[in-house]
Formats: sequence, C-alpha cells, structure tokens
Amino acid sequence: MTQIFEFFAKRHLLATLITIMVLLIGIMTLLDINRSQFPKVDLGTLVISTRYPGASPEDVELNVTNKLEDELKSVVDVRRVVSTSMENVSIISVILEADASDPEKTKNEIREAVARVSDFPEEVTESPVITDIKTSIFPIVEVGVASDSLNYKELREYARLFEKKLKDIPGIASIKRYGFQAREVKVEVSPSKINEYQIPMREIIMAIQSRNIRATGGSLESYTSEKNVVTLAQFRDPLEVGNVIVRSTFEGPQIRVKDLAVVSDDFDDASVIPKMNGERAISFLISKAENADVIETVDAIKNLVMEEKENMPMIGLAFVLAVLTLFLNLRTSFWVAMGIPLTLFGVIILLPYYDVNLDSITLTAMIIVIGIVVDDAIIISENIHRRRELGDSPLDSAVKGLREVSLPVITTVLTTLLAFAPMFFMGGMLGKFVYVIPLTITLALVISLFESFFILPAHLIKGFNNKKTGAAERNWFEPVKNLFEKILGSFLRGRYIILLVSLGVLGGTLWYGANYIDFVLFPTSGADAFYARIELPIGTSLDATIEKTAEIEKIIAELPKGEVESYAIRVGAYADLIDSESENYATLAVNLTPYSTRERTADEIVEDARAKTDKLKGYKNINFSIDAGGPPTGSPVTVQIVGSNDIVRKQLADSVAAFLKKLEGVKDITRDDKVGKEQVEVKLDYQKLARLGLTVADIAQNVRIAYDGQVVTSIRYGDEDVAFRVMLNKSARKRLSYLRKLQIPNRQFRLIPLS
Repeated sequence: MTQIFEFFAKRHLLATLITIMVLLIGIMTLLDINRSQFPKVDLGTLVISTRYPGASPEDVELNVTNKLEDELKSVVDVRRVVSTSMENVSIISVILEADASDPEKTKNEIREAVARVSDFPEEVTESPVITDIKTSIFPIVEVGVASDSLNYKELREYARLFEKKLKDIPGIASIKRYGFQAREVKVEVSPSKINEYQIPMREIIMAIQSRNIRATGGSLESYTSEKNVVTLAQFRDPLEVGNVIVRSTFEGPQIRVKDLAVVSDDFDDASVIPKMNGERAISFLISKAENADVIETVDAIKNLVMEEKENMPMIGLAFVLAVLTLFLNLRTSFWVAMGIPLTLFGVIILLPYYDVNLDSITLTAMIIVIGIVVDDAIIISENIHRRRELGDSPLDSAVKGLREVSLPVITTVLTTLLAFAPMFFMGGMLGKFVYVIPLTITLALVISLFESFFILPAHLIKGFNNKKTGAAERNWFEPVKNLFEKILGSFLRGRYIILLVSLGVLGGTLWYGANYIDFVLFPTSGADAFYARIELPIGTSLDATIEKTAEIEKIIAELPKGEVESYAIRVGAYADLIDSESENYATLAVNLTPYSTRERTADEIVEDARAKTDKLKGYKNINFSIDAGGPPTGSPVTVQIVGSNDIVRKQLADSVAAFLKKLEGVKDITRDDKVGKEQVEVKLDYQKLARLGLTVADIAQNVRIAYDGQVVTSIRYGDEDVAFRVMLNKSARKRLSYLRKLQIPNRQFRLIPLS
C-alpha cells in the first residue's frame, strides 16, 4: 500500500486531472439526470377498474367482479386479490408475490385473464382499465381553471384549449380531467307525447340510428375517371336530430323527433365537481412520464400558467469550508471541503448505472453522508500535517501520515457500511423505497475513500515548502489541545468507572426509548399537506353534498393566515390510487405553507380542523390523514374480515369497530362495506307478461332507457365526439309515481303501462 500511496502522492497533476474530470462529468450528469419525487419503484400491484353505469353494488359484484375474479384464479404468483364492488364500478386490486420469479410475465397473464372475460352486460360498453401501480403514475401537480365571468360552456372551451397546450409539454404522460363534462345532445322525450302519438321510445331510437349514417358504397368507374360512392346522411348540425322523421304515412302527417321531445346541445351530467380555493373549477391532475424530469416538467407547467419558479440557494459547502478554516489552514480546508462536491458528483455520475433517479430520498441519503465523508478527509489531512510538523519531507509526510491512519479510516468506513447494509435486505414496499439510501451512502463512502487516499494527499503536499514546518502555525490551538489531553488522561485513569457509567447510560437510554419514545418512520409534524375524506348519508345528492362540504371549506379558509397555501375539493369522488365516484363522497386536499414559515405543525392544524368539523351535523364520517411523505403504506392498522355470510360478516365488523372506538389513541376508523342506495324494485307478474306479449328483457331495457338514457349515435365535430342520448324528460325522471305509468311496447307495438 505504501508504494501505491507514494505513486499517487507524487503525481499532483494526475490528482488535479481526476478532480477536474469528476467535477465536469458530474456537472454534465447533473444537468442530464432525471429528477423525481420518489424512487422508481414497482409496487407489485395491478388495479382493474370496470364501469357498469346505473348498476347497484350487488349487480356489479355478480355481473362483473365475480367473473373477473374467477379468471384471475388461474394466474400464479399472486399473493392476494382484493375487490370492491360499488355503485357503477368494480375495482379489483391484484397484489403480486414479493418474490415472484417474473413479475412482468405475471402481469401479462393478469391482462390476458381479464381479456378472456367477454360476457359482461351490454351496459358495460368500455373494457376494464388495468393500471400498473408504480411511483411514476403518482400525480405531480394539479392545475385548476376557474372564472367568475365565464359561463360553463365558455370555461370548458378555454379549459379544452389549455389541456391541448398541457399535452404539448414534454414529459407529461397523462392528464386526468375533473369537472370536464362531455358534450352531449340530449333528446328528452315527453311522456304525454308518447301517450298522445302512441310512439314508444324504442321507435325514436331506431329512427335516429337509421338517419345518422355515413357509409361507403364502393367506387364508380368509367373510362376516364373513378369516383367513390358515399351515402352521407350525418347531422351537420347537432340540432338537426329534431327534424328526424319518426313515423309517416302517405296520407297522415309526419311525426318528427321535435314533436315528441326537446332537443338540446348540452353536456352530460356531472359526476364529480372540483373546487379550488372555494371556486368551482375544471381541474387537471397531471402525471409525468417515468423517464421525465419532475422539476423540468413542473417548471414548464408553471410557466404555462405564468407562475414563478422557486429558487433554492446552496449554502452547505460554504458553511463547511468556513468551519474547517478555523482549525486547518486555508489550503487544507479548501481541499478537504472539495471532497464534498467531488463525492456528490461522483455519486451522481454512478446513479444512472443503477437505474436510480435523483429523488427526495436519494437527496436525503446524500445529506446523511456529507458529514461522514468530511470526517475521513479531516483525519487524513490532520495526520499528514502532523508528520510535516515533525520534520518529514512533504512526500514522506503524505505517505507516512496516510499509512498510519489508513486502517482506522477503512475501519470507520466499513462500520458505517455495515450500519446501513441491512437496509439492502428490507422486504416489502418500504424496502423498495429505502433501497436507494444504502446504495447512495455506499457509493459516496467508496468515492470518498478513494478521494482521501489517492487525490487529497497530492493536493496537500503541493502546498508544503521544502523546509521543516513548525507547529507555531496553530499556537492558538495549543491551550485547547493541552486541556483536552488533561481531560482525556483523567478519563483513561478511571476507565473502568467510565465503562460502567457508559453501560448504565446505554441501558437507561434503551429503557427510556422503549417505554417513552414512539417509533414513527415518517413523522407528520413537518408535513406540508393533509387530506379530509368526507362521507354523507347514503342517497345524498351531488348538489346537497356540494352545499354541505362548503361548511368544511369555510373552516379551512378561516385557519390562521399564513398556514394554508391552497386547497381543493372533489365533490363526488373518494380519492385513492384509483378514484371511486359516489354522490355522497368528497375529498379535500389542503396544501400548507412550508413548515419553516408557520408556527403550528401539520398535526396541530389537523387537530384544530378536526375539533371544528366534529361539531358539524349531517355528516356520516369525516376522516383526516396527513401526507408524511414516503411510500403509500395505507393506514397504520388494517383489519380484514373475510366470510361468505353477509349477515355474520357485518355483525363481526360492527363488533370490531365498536371495540376499536373504545381504544385510546384510535381515530379515523373507516370501513369499506358501504351500504348502497335505497332501491326501487320492479316486481313482475310473469303470466301477465306472457299474455301481453312482453318479456323481462323488454321491461329492463325500457326502464333503463327511460331513466338512464341510451346513447344512440355519435358524431365527431372538430376534435370532439358528441354523443346523442335519448331519455325521458327531467320532470318525469324525478317522479317515482311516473314509473308505474311507464309505457312499454310489446311485440305488436302496443304501449302497455308498467303497472
């Protein structure tokens, strides 16, 4: 080792070139490396969501969820399948085994299993959506568009153009829209007109479908030319649907759609209403591409909405250099401090080779290791200076000084590595997230050790002159050193007593920590965001939910000035990795100001808000959660009750919930066995159906058309597909009494009242 130390110590130019090369390559890599909020982690979960419009939870389970689960049973390397059947939607989470031999193969088998299910009800018009849960799909920013002066149509057009500009930004993978209602031509049929003209809704649907046609009939060839034959009968104007002839005879009048229904160029009914800072808005939840840089992408979005970029001054290196100068000369302080950027740039150069981005957890690891890498350089440089003060030549002082402390320095590095090495073997989702911490620290320590052994000595001896350097350079430090020697001597003489006292302090610390210090992996006190998930009684309408949640918005708006940066609420949505929609739910997201600029912690703010919301009446549940950073680990405690008997399962769940409410420290208990809306059940007399020439399918189809409507055709206007929906008019749909009078056409086209 001595010859190796001497080889590098004598070659100052080589050390300088290595230093410059690492710094330049590090800067180039820093400019090119992707930055992200979290490490690239595959959470090993696929979520299958299937929409079944107008269906109850029981129908969703029977006709969608069970069919998908049956196919998924054939897939291997699946640890657990968790399904939730709600109104209008089925959500199935498939969790893979942590040690799956080929996760991508398993995911493909899951996709193939889902594709094999083809016997969904006809109302399920869209294929199941399979979402691979990775950190890359986490949204990076939400942008809202609101206006006091524009009506919804104008605001929507502005939002549509704004979305097109967002999609042009490099690095954006997906944009999820809230409050953006699809354009829809509504044909709302009058029940009185149906009775007057004796025309069923099915006949109106067939007339519109038969009229709106664009079809190619081949080509017409002649000696000199060739032309396409096209049957073109599409609506050039959406309101032309009102002129469609529904029924006509040679002698009688023509009955058109406008004689039976009111036609309006409108939008579909909103299922989710977003509000930002108390104003109704159209919002865009934006996710970046996996290989995109989060800072560049967010900055581009901010520039688009004309927001200012945030600057973060770097003061760490200057502070370290100033402290070192107090104890070492300026040249030594400079080269010791240069070990920090050299090490950090070296780590940045190597991270892409391990498929690691520059994210918040990686930066945390770099901060942890900064002090450690400086310690090694200080020990080596101090000992080299000591050898020089004893009269060694510059080269000998570097070689001997380094050799004397090389083993202790290597030992300190190895002990640090051993301290972090167990994190390499952590399992589960948390292990995937923290893997970058030991990796970053290991790379930093190895680079720092190389720099301290083979680069730092050459820089130090360049500043030594050939004559002996006395110890007078740091005479001011002699009194401190002498005092330290006296104290150290006293401690060494009483080493056995010191050992016993140390063991006692260690034991007392362990006892105190085990009994009085809570273990919190990701503390919430410094968090900058929290969420409130709001649930109102079953059957609450969307408008009523908007009105009630305004009370909670008011509480947030009245929090002390300087604590809340912004807040947004989605009425009708229960936000999670995959959103679910229901009119009696709402999700409130509150962004706080930076922790350093406010007096209260996130926990204190949430408890203040909780105390106020507890006084509100008319809510079924209001649960608060704080975004503490780190992986999405869910609730601290999750209890699952499994069983095929619904009654027994509910009784057991009730008893568990009652027990948990009595425990001190337990709060925000949530259950996923939500009760669905009240049902109006149509009971049929099958003998009468047969006599009147009707079937159960006729009843079900006509009831659905009347109340949920049916999209009968669509046309693309510009860059939008516009659907045409036929349904009963709004006044009839709101009256339960009309259901009894609903006219059902039989095989002879006679209209038969439902009751």
